[in-house]
Amino acid sequence: MVKSTINQLIAYGYSAVAKQVADATGAETDMIPSTKLAEYLYYGKEQADHEGSDSDFSDKDSDDEPMKEDKQETEDFSDVDGLVFDPDNFPASKPAPEYTQMYYTQHKGPCLTAVFSPDGKLAATGSHDASLKVLDVHKMKHRTGDVGDKPVIRTLYDHVAPVSDISFHPNGSVLASCSEDQSIKLFDLSRHGVKRAFRYLKDAQAVNSISFHPSGDFILSGTTDANVRIYDVKTFQCYTNNTTNTHRGGITQIRYSATGRLFASSSMDGSLRIWDGVNSQCVRAIERAHGGALVSSVRITKNEKYILSAGADSTLKMWEIASGKMVMEYKGHQQRTLLLQPTMTFNEEYVMVGDEGSTDVVCWDTRTGVLPKRLPGQNNNVRCVVASPVDDAYLTCSDDYRARYYVRV
Repeated sequence: MVKSTINQLIAYGYSAVAKQVADATGAETDMIPSTKLAEYLYYGKEQADHEGSDSDFSDKDSDDEPMKEDKQETEDFSDVDGLVFDPDNFPASKPAPEYTQMYYTQHKGPCLTAVFSPDGKLAATGSHDASLKVLDVHKMKHRTGDVGDKPVIRTLYDHVAPVSDISFHPNGSVLASCSEDQSIKLFDLSRHGVKRAFRYLKDAQAVNSISFHPSGDFILSGTTDANVRIYDVKTFQCYTNNTTNTHRGGITQIRYSATGRLFASSSMDGSLRIWDGVNSQCVRAIERAHGGALVSSVRITKNEKYILSAGADSTLKMWEIASGKMVMEYKGHQQRTLLLQPTMTFNEEYVMVGDEGSTDVVCWDTRTGVLPKRLPGQNNNVRCVVASPVDDAYLTCSDDYRARYYVRV
């Protein structure tokens, strides 16, 4: 328990406190950030809330309507780090999941991106209208219908161009956003009523993607040029990786792994790159990952063995980091012009992405590549799907201006 507490403190950005606890207790720990303790606590709280909760309500098209009681049973976390592709032991496909919409919120322009906080308690959305919204996940899931029961707890205005990406600090009290206005802005969510950023970074390029280090000490940034930028959060000093093995086109997405040991980037040049999280050197380059088409998204699995990519060849692909080989391909959706952002469910059992050829979310079994389900519910293309890190729920961002929250039934 002490080791889990120390690793959770590091994940929340309290490295100094974690070291004090380790020194005081004599606990042997690798001092690697981990959110497992928060996940277990959240799971227990959700089970307790479920046993004593009232009926929930959904916020459908225009009116609040009663929803049937939430019967979701959160999966066991015992296999949380166990995603493995074994060609000699091909698993049977899992049954198609069923989800129900619990809530939506509407921007004044297409909803482009979303993110959950590491503990799953908050979510945020970003829009083409340059605004961001911060949402209380518990209120989205357990609507009471009371006048004061509004899941949107903050609307933020400080960008002057579409919001490209957003990332929560590990402690959940700071939200970072980036934009086509060539800036990264940091919002203090602990200060009530504040709608403007308390700090910002100005770049010479449009900023496409950002990612907080699990310690909270650094922010990765990917822009319309080919260089990876790393900012020290305290000093805002910018570091670039001095290497010749870099991208040759703009970076579309950049993401740290769960421990920060690695980070990955995708690019307009059609390649993927995996980087050492300590010295920022490229440890694996996958050229023409999607047949030369641009790669719109990349994310690293929890066990840091694989990366999931999305490309404008209308496929998602899972790659083994150690070998650089593709281990699974997911087909059944269209992607030609939109920079679609896929996700994996919290237990990595399913892969989800929007479909440029419809208004559906397409869902595959991660290990088998079987497409068991198309999930309808939007009125226009879904650009981004993001899964909760702690339970079986997800948010969608659509060109119909809405972000929708779904839970598994």
